[in-house]
Amino acid sequence: MDNNKRKTAEVINPGLGDIEKVRDILFGKYVSSFEQRFADLESRLEQDVESLKDKLVNRLDEVNKKVDQSLKKLDQRFLEESDDREVEFKNLQTTFSKAESAMQHSISMLEDQANQDLADVRKTLEANQQNLVDQLLEAQNKLNKEIETQNTQLESDKVGRQSLALLLDEVAVKLRSYED
Repeated sequence: MDNNKRKTAEVINPGLGDIEKVRDILFGKYVSSFEQRFADLESRLEQDVESLKDKLVNRLDEVNKKVDQSLKKLDQRFLEESDDREVEFKNLQTTFSKAESAMQHSISMLEDQANQDLADVRKTLEANQQNLVDQLLEAQNKLNKEIETQNTQLESDKVGRQSLALLLDEVAVKLRSYED
């Protein structure tokens, strides 16, 4: 490769080849030492880059594994939470249904009790009404008997007056006939 450079340098600039010879003479042993150092440095750099690349790939793989594990855990936790929520929702629905059924039963019982109480009140009112009607009839009968009794007494008193009037009339007629 050096020869190609020299040939190219000599073709482009013929005096340049001499300069390279002088440079080789002055820096020859250093140049090869530098070239060796650069080659070693380049080799180590490539190794370090490869090592860093491998470490980075390994780290990325580890991170990907951890992310995958975390995502799997989160998915599992989400599924468990979802299942738990579904179970709780079903329990709430069951509880609500039972409460609704119990409330309907209580309402039915209250309606039955209210209807029974209403029927009892009606019977009591009917019985009280019948008692009042019976009492009114009894009072009316008593009043009618009392009126009849009073009427009979008045009739008998009236007959007694009429009899007395007739008797007095007869006495007056007899008295007149004695006077005449």
